[in-house]
Amino acid sequence: MNAVTSALGRQLARPQGLGGRVVAQAMRLANRRPTALAIAALDVRAGDAVLDLGCGPGDAIPALQAAAAHGVVHGVDHAEEMIALAQQQHPEARFSVADFDALPFADARFDRILATNVAYFWQDDQAVLAELARVVRPGGRIAVYVTEAAALRRIGLHETGTHRLFTPKQFSEMLGSTATIRAVDAGFGVRGLIGTIDR
Repeated sequence: MNAVTSALGRQLARPQGLGGRVVAQAMRLANRRPTALAIAALDVRAGDAVLDLGCGPGDAIPALQAAAAHGVVHGVDHAEEMIALAQQQHPEARFSVADFDALPFADARFDRILATNVAYFWQDDQAVLAELARVVRPGGRIAVYVTEAAALRRIGLHETGTHRLFTPKQFSEMLGSTATIRAVDAGFGVRGLIGTIDR
């Protein structure tokens, strides 16, 4: 593993400093199509309360706000620097710094939860999923996107120790038997996976 790959893995897991801002800009382009596909799978309705888990600099917020017209959109990330950027760019939205397995919200707070390119970093995936199940309302939906393992191996992220990689089988096993999994074209020759869980 080279130093560049190692640094990239660390910045993707928890962006900070100048490197974090550079990575955030690069990921804007790479994440545009996967995020749009995941939002479409989420099926946000007008008036919904929506959580963007692992929101980074808030790039999905405008699309979520448009879909949830007159609803509430809240972004959460564990990286303070990303939340600062998100608040600067989207002052009308609500943001929090929090651990994903200890969210600062009441039970059944949200109708829809988006989690794009963040499951790689869940230390205890079942604790995170239990927390999402706690804060989503009955009849709500959770949509999780990950890039398939093969694409991340090609750039060496399997060697960094920062990312958990997912084959379709591993992704399905993590989300559980009630999840619906589908493969998607994430652009740039990359295959992604979207899992939806209906409560």
